[in-house]
Amino acid sequence: MSKISHLIEVIITLQFKGLTTASELAESLGVDKKTIYRYISSLNEANIPIYTKKGRYGGFCIDEEFYMKPANLSCEELEALLMASEILTKENGFTKEKELKMAVTKIKNLEVNNNDKLKIINKNSHFGFEQTGNLENLDYKISKINYSISKGRSLSINYFSINRSNLTIKKIDPYDLIFRMGSWYLIGYCHMTGRIEILKVSRIQSLKTLNEIYIKPHDFFLKDYLDDLWAAFNGEKIKVSIRFCSHISDFIRNGRWHIDQNITDLEDGSVVLDMYLDDIRDVKSWILSFGKYAEVIEPKKLREEVKEELRELYIKY
Repeated sequence: MSKISHLIEVIITLQFKGLTTASELAESLGVDKKTIYRYISSLNEANIPIYTKKGRYGGFCIDEEFYMKPANLSCEELEALLMASEILTKENGFTKEKELKMAVTKIKNLEVNNNDKLKIINKNSHFGFEQTGNLENLDYKISKINYSISKGRSLSINYFSINRSNLTIKKIDPYDLIFRMGSWYLIGYCHMTGRIEILKVSRIQSLKTLNEIYIKPHDFFLKDYLDDLWAAFNGEKIKVSIRFCSHISDFIRNGRWHIDQNITDLEDGSVVLDMYLDDIRDVKSWILSFGKYAEVIEPKKLREEVKEELRELYIKY
């Protein structure tokens, strides 16, 4: 990622999170602390009002009067950008397809709080933005998350899952909040799945701080957790291929499982469903719901995870 992108992410992180340490910034951006100090120096040279608070509870903070606002594009401008990202592809001779899609994604995330605007676009065009039901604005959600993290309180979250296409109530112990590639992400322990998850803040419809106290594990390190997720943050989608046997091929063929999917018919009557996902964790449960009728072809990591879960089930039964 370019230095300019990192500098913007530092500014936005300080705007929303308030006092932030060099270690926290380094972990979220995937760089060392020396680089963070150089970034702060560069921003100060550009007259960005970032201050240093020394001491045990010190860190960096930005002047409350300084604020970077979204572009506030019109519906027509937003729709034109999305349409361009669909039309301008490598197949059509456009060599910067990946960069354009990443840029449009960042703009969409900055505009995501304007629900009325997104509804108009969804209603009037098949180039629809993801509608994730942001009933509470970004400032409020981040404020609530920061409060829960500082007080060690669990959160009840109404979350929209793209892969499952529904709203789920999750109880989360919030560990950290990071800004990456134009989006805010909440990282925490999910009591429903029994694992640490990363949730996109724009997909949180509503949230509530609970009275239940939690303690973040001493062996949790943000950098270690993020090491396996940089592909998603860098805009690289993961190809997931699943073979469905002939018994349910019609069901798969007639369904719309993902906005970015392709279905191939095989000679024996089975079909292969290809999907390009940002994150493969939610799709595992969906695949397992088909039992013996579904087989993961790729990626290898997902195939091994399904295999391990089936092994544990075999031992249990």
